[in-house]
Amino acid sequence: MDALPPVIGHRGAAAQAPENTLAGLARAAELGCSWVEFDVRLAADGVPVLLHDRSLARTAGLDAMIDEVPCRRLATLDAGSHAGPFWAGERIPTLAQALDACRVLGLVPAIEIKATAGDGWAAAGAVARILRRRWPGRRALVTSFSLRALYRMRLAAWRMPLALPMAPRLRRFWRLHMRLLGCVSVHVPSALATPALIAWAKRRRKSIAVFTVNDPDEARRLLAAGIDSVISDDPERLGL
Repeated sequence: MDALPPVIGHRGAAAQAPENTLAGLARAAELGCSWVEFDVRLAADGVPVLLHDRSLARTAGLDAMIDEVPCRRLATLDAGSHAGPFWAGERIPTLAQALDACRVLGLVPAIEIKATAGDGWAAAGAVARILRRRWPGRRALVTSFSLRALYRMRLAAWRMPLALPMAPRLRRFWRLHMRLLGCVSVHVPSALATPALIAWAKRRRKSIAVFTVNDPDEARRLLAAGIDSVISDDPERLGL
């Protein structure tokens, strides 16, 4: 996989447009991003859609969980008004729609599979099927805090570049999982982007991305220290 860019748009460009929407992807492209990160969950009928929270309340105003609502109902919800009246009527896109948008906009997708209550295996399988149909042979990166999802993705799409995110529950044996999964990148919060981790990654030709960085000084410090990429809600503010 090619090197990561200095800045990856987070959930599209979440500070400037509704997160995990086609408008957010378009805004990231307008800001000059070449890569964009977004979250994927399964709707009740097994369709992968873009959403961060399991609950639809915060971004779509519906008191329900994503795994309780079928895709056809999700398509009627307003996922934009929470970001301001200008965005009213923006919808929750399917993964297929998001990939089509990325192709038109010239964006490389960094897909984070969100898993709840052990559905990581099914979610990763569904994502792999959509990628095979809508994104064959194109650059992409898949990550998840669910190891079950990452191992399913490795089995279903063995050539797909994977990234291992660092979190307290994944810190134990993380080097072993990196090796078994063949991950090309590790994604960490700023506090874990230590000189030791950077040196380890450089020795093994692994990329490091830091989430979520919205302060320009912090971004410049991290990149100067050897980090490959920062994942930001506001790429424009970073000025990179």
